[in-house]
Amino acid sequence: MTEFEFDCAVEDVFELLTDPDFIVQRSLALGDLESRCKVKRRGEVTVLVSDRKVRRDIPAFLARLFDPVQTIQVTDTWRPNDDDSGWLCIQEVDIKGQPVSVSAEIELFATDAGCCYQVEPHAKAKVPLIGGRIEKFSVSQALDGYRADMDYLARALG
Repeated sequence: MTEFEFDCAVEDVFELLTDPDFIVQRSLALGDLESRCKVKRRGEVTVLVSDRKVRRDIPAFLARLFDPVQTIQVTDTWRPNDDDSGWLCIQEVDIKGQPVSVSAEIELFATDAGCCYQVEPHAKAKVPLIGGRIEKFSVSQALDGYRADMDYLARALG
């Protein structure tokens, strides 16, 4: 599990994480080739769907399986946590046409100093023999993405 600390209210972070304009701005600023995002709010549940086109550095052992330019769809389903001190999110990443899927459990909760964003990414590859290596690579890519996203968020929060 990886954690990111912020010295502001949990609602300030949640507001940006569920703002489709901010998500698109962040994605493009961090190098995505294309980005679109829409949000649906159903009672206490907030669902964001982001469609992105990205360029990735692919290691040699994956070059035959993965195109360096990928189309991905990220679905974040947020709901209040059990004690209403923050939010829980299930994130599903569909990498179009690729034999791997990525998901994550995310929690955003209040702390004495502000709030904390915790993320636990997982990957599942449908490739015999090298599936474990693909999963490990995919999780490392996801963690790099979370770090970049949270650095950008921290700068936006000022």
